[in-house]
Amino acid sequence: MTSLVKRLITFAGFSEVEQVISHRNFKIYLVGHIPNVIGVWVVRVAMGWLAWELTESAFWLGAIAAADSLPVLLLGPIGGVLADRLDRRSLSIATQAVLCVISVFLALLTMSDLITIWLLFSLALMRGITFAFWQPVRLSLMPNLVPRQEIPIAIALNSSTFNTAQFVGPAVASGLLTLGGPSLAFIFNIFAAGVMVWAFMAIDVPQTKSTKKKGSSICSEMVDGMRYSLNHSGIAPMLFILFIMGTGIRPLTELMPGFADLVFGLDVGGYSLMVSSVGFGAMCGAIWMLRRGNRGGITGIALRSGLLGGASALLFSLTSWLPLALLCLSFLGFSMTSSGIATQQLIQLNVSDELRGRVLSLFGMIFRAGPALGALLMGWVADFSGLSWPVGVGAAIGLLAYLLVYKRREQISELLEPEKVFLPTSKDSIPFVSNKAPSSEGVAE
Repeated sequence: MTSLVKRLITFAGFSEVEQVISHRNFKIYLVGHIPNVIGVWVVRVAMGWLAWELTESAFWLGAIAAADSLPVLLLGPIGGVLADRLDRRSLSIATQAVLCVISVFLALLTMSDLITIWLLFSLALMRGITFAFWQPVRLSLMPNLVPRQEIPIAIALNSSTFNTAQFVGPAVASGLLTLGGPSLAFIFNIFAAGVMVWAFMAIDVPQTKSTKKKGSSICSEMVDGMRYSLNHSGIAPMLFILFIMGTGIRPLTELMPGFADLVFGLDVGGYSLMVSSVGFGAMCGAIWMLRRGNRGGITGIALRSGLLGGASALLFSLTSWLPLALLCLSFLGFSMTSSGIATQQLIQLNVSDELRGRVLSLFGMIFRAGPALGALLMGWVADFSGLSWPVGVGAAIGLLAYLLVYKRREQISELLEPEKVFLPTSKDSIPFVSNKAPSSEGVAE
């Protein structure tokens, strides 16, 4: 049976996946990660729908999304320092346990009809604070689970599970909301987060070696990470367009409960269909990136995917025909995933491990907080002007920014992908790396 599965994987074009999942630690991580990320999307859908039921306000939709995501702006860099200083496995266990407890409170308050918009906001804020510490350690875990040469495949596989969950999670949430309301969705996440805690307790990896310098403070190490990222001629523009994607294009996904109700006249089932359309496109994008393996050309993929996302969000804001809207959302999901994976691959392979947590904390900060920040602003404007106008303007700005950066794609690619090695099926193959010695810009060893 095992040999049959391996042959099917190879036939489907995923031969490199077999090598990655053969590592015990990564295999256990996936066992916990899959239900956990489904639970993440279930909670997001449930909190968004509950906020809309309580207020019917686009501003509060943006506020709940902001509370769940914006703390990473302040605390994400600190989380990055801790991910470099402390044992990443222990940090993972602690943060997942806290998220499990928060879901317990969400479930109890909702079941007892004591939940209010302010309590929901407070618990979303607690989740956001916890995610600010979980995000950088999650992103920097890959070198602890797989050899460096397999990091690109591990990233794509990790993201494919996350985005498959984005497709499955809303469908699960729809069923749970229909059967038992938001409280049942929150109960589901208690068990999902618990499985993740078990997985990290079962993983057997050496403790992460601390990179703390003698006499250095958390603030000084945060500054070192930011200075490195913003002064890197290749990483800086990629983080910039990721910010543009987050604040100008992706906020559409945070405001979908309002679009479902006000623009398309849909109930919770229709809302879940819209979220699942984004998830379907995201899953396709992740699978496509996974099948590409260790081939180069990643910079171009990141930029072209951004152009696709901007055009899709702009067209969505201009239509009231549901089939076209669902198609736009699918393309948007594809764009967000493929550009996110490509950008993370480039950063992971161009940063030394001693700075990995701090640099990836900026990536996670932008990726997570950007949509919430944009949704908060767009939601505030939408309460006065309607949803379509601010979303359309944000998408147009994002599209323009990607066009400007796309003109520099060759220069950026030379910095991040100076020499590419295409050995995708060999056991000893390595991803595109530079054969130059590490420079002040920190090409990873």
